[in-house]
Amino acid sequence: MTLQRTLLWPVAALMLSSSFALAADVKLRLAGTLPAEHFGSKVLEQMIEEIESANVGVTVQYFPAGQLGSGEELFNDVRFGNIDMVHGTVYAQADPRLEVLSLPFLISSGDEIRSVLGDPTSEFNTVISEILADHGVQHLATIGEGLIGMIATDMPADPRGLGPKDMNIRVWSSQIVKTTMETLGYQTTTMNWAEVFPAVQAGTIDGAICCTPEWAYTTFAASDVGNTFLAYNAFVEIQEIYISGQSWDKLSPEQQEVIQTAASKAASTIAEDALERSEGFVGQLRDKGWTIVEFTPEEMSAIREKVVADVWPTLSGSVGQDLIDRLTK
Repeated sequence: MTLQRTLLWPVAALMLSSSFALAADVKLRLAGTLPAEHFGSKVLEQMIEEIESANVGVTVQYFPAGQLGSGEELFNDVRFGNIDMVHGTVYAQADPRLEVLSLPFLISSGDEIRSVLGDPTSEFNTVISEILADHGVQHLATIGEGLIGMIATDMPADPRGLGPKDMNIRVWSSQIVKTTMETLGYQTTTMNWAEVFPAVQAGTIDGAICCTPEWAYTTFAASDVGNTFLAYNAFVEIQEIYISGQSWDKLSPEQQEVIQTAASKAASTIAEDALERSEGFVGQLRDKGWTIVEFTPEEMSAIREKVVADVWPTLSGSVGQDLIDRLTK
C-alpha cells in the first residue's frame, strides 16, 4: 500500500501541475471586424493591455479588420473553439432567436442604448446571454454604437412616406430587417458587410441600411461613394464581445473576472465614444455635399406604427412570443 501511494504521488503532482499551467498561462486569439484604424480597435487594444497587465497569466493576440473572417463566420468558429474571442455583430443565421437584435424601433434613443444595451443585467442582455449559452458561447458585453440609417446613391421615391421607393438596397442577414425595409417600400438584397461597398460603388445596389452617421461618412462619403443619408433610426448598430465556452471554461475564476471586467469597460467606452461622435459626422456628411433626410415626429410616428403593426407579429414563430414579451414589457 505504501509503495502504491509512493507511485501515485508523482502522477498526481504532474496532473496538478499541468492543470495549474493550463489556468495560469493562457493565450487567446481575439478576432474583430472593425478596421484597424477605427477608434473601437484602439479601445480593444486598451482592453488587451488591461487584461495582460493584470498579471493573471493571460495574453491576447488581436486580429482586426476581418482577418479571421466575417461576423457570420466568426460566430461559428467560436462555437467550435477555433477562435477564442470575438468583437463583432452576431447574425440571426446562427439562431432565429437572435432576430431580437434587429427588432425595429425597440430602442430609439441614445439614452435607451445606455440603459438597455449598456446594462449587463438588463432583460435584453439576459436574453442574449441565454441564447449564446445554448451554442456554447459565453457572452461578455453588448455595444450599442448608435442608431442606424440608410445610405443611398440617389434620393428614393417618396422618401418620407410608405410608398414604393423604386430602389434596391442591401439588408444584412436578418429576415426582420428585410421585412421592415420592404414594408417601407424598398426592394432588398441580402448581402454580407464585406460586399456592400463594392456593390454600392459599382451600382449593383442603390444603397444599404447599414450605418450610423460615422460609418456612413468613413466607409462611403470619405471615398466619394453615395450622396444621401436617411435617418430611419429603426435599428441599432450592435456588436457583441463574446468568448468560446471551451476557452472560458479553461480559465480560472480570477482570469474570468479580469476578462469580464475589461470587456465590460471596453464596451462602455466604445458606446459612449460613438454616441458622442455621431452628431459631428452628420455635419461632415453635409460638408461632403450629402443630403440628410431627417423625419418629423409625425413622419417617424407613422413609420414606426406601420412597422410595429406589420412586422413585429411576424417574429412570434421564429423568435418565440415569450422572448418578445420579455423584451417589450
